[in-house]
Amino acid sequence: MRIVTNTPSQLVLEDRPWLLGSILAIVILFFALLALATGAENLWLGLGMGLAAALFGVAFVAFVRRVIVIFDRGAGAVVVRTASLLGQTEQTHRLSDITGASVETVVNRSTPTNSGRLASTSETHRVVLQVNSQAVPLTQVFSAGQSAASCAAAINHWLAA
Repeated sequence: MRIVTNTPSQLVLEDRPWLLGSILAIVILFFALLALATGAENLWLGLGMGLAAALFGVAFVAFVRRVIVIFDRGAGAVVVRTASLLGQTEQTHRLSDITGASVETVVNRSTPTNSGRLASTSETHRVVLQVNSQAVPLTQVFSAGQSAASCAAAINHWLAA
């Protein structure tokens, strides 16, 4: 998620998963082409490749979502717009109901193996709005890096101003 506009009257945040969408599209095309190329010679292999393309297509529909969050002092509202291949949704909250923003973090741990490889950990984050003491995540997907922390700080700074 990145900050698009930050003025005293309006704060706009946007999440466009270009990298994830591009990678999934390339993988879908790869498996679809493999299915077409191998389907004539080996039907089962062609069906397997087609099934792989379909599964990655489902992942594309499930995970690739564009999110725009608009904090507007003039309207006294926060609008969260989410768009995917299945359509667009919009949630509106009163600005007075927003008490702040925080970062939700998930720690992923791998298990050590018998071959001596050590366990590793990684953290992913997403921005969460506090609406009437209820946590409302701005995105469904967690991501690595510091963008969630910088967006939460920008939201809290904008709300305090």
